[in-house]
Amino acid sequence: MRLLIYGMQSSGATAFALFLAQRPDCLGLVDILNNYAAPALDTDRDVVAKVVVTTAYPLQVHQERFRPERTILFLRDPRDNYESLKRKPYRNHSGLIDEKFMLLDAVFAERERFDAVIEYEDFVGRKADVLGTIAGFGWPVEETYHTFHRTHVELASALWNADPGLFERFEFSYGNVQSGEVSQRFRDKTRSDGLEDHLATLCPCLLDHYRRRDADLDAR
Repeated sequence: MRLLIYGMQSSGATAFALFLAQRPDCLGLVDILNNYAAPALDTDRDVVAKVVVTTAYPLQVHQERFRPERTILFLRDPRDNYESLKRKPYRNHSGLIDEKFMLLDAVFAERERFDAVIEYEDFVGRKADVLGTIAGFGWPVEETYHTFHRTHVELASALWNADPGLFERFEFSYGNVQSGEVSQRFRDKTRSDGLEDHLATLCPCLLDHYRRRDADLDAR
């Protein structure tokens, strides 16, 4: 099976892909850089790959090359996502940051195209529904995968053994995962004045979704 994760930069999608790559028998391309499309692979092994929202490569290009059986849209509250990404040096790579959030909103509006939508907040909160969704695809997951025990060296070695030619046409990265396990430590960001008004012009649908999510949580 091939799983493709599609999410915004600084959304936590790399951590999610790394979580899925804890399967000892799978391959993991946990952070395909913004200037690459997902590669075609010469292997029959199960693979999880993560790509990011850019104006350079539409989702269709990633899917045509990688040929996933399942594609997952990975989301994060755009207020926290924007605050995190705007501090990164690559925020305007392969599209300006504002352009990418506008594109994300268009993708979110057509989320029924995806096999599943996973929210960062549920993932780092270790909600059982997340594991159930992935297991329902036929991709085994365990609670122990929340601890990242497979090292980057091990992941790279597995890729080399499966498709050594990939290393000649592709540049590898393992993202900015800052903890040895899935954690809520980095979930909430300090939000700048005027942020909500700005995002209301960029990604109104996604912002409204998360505002309603907040209201639902407050009502419980």
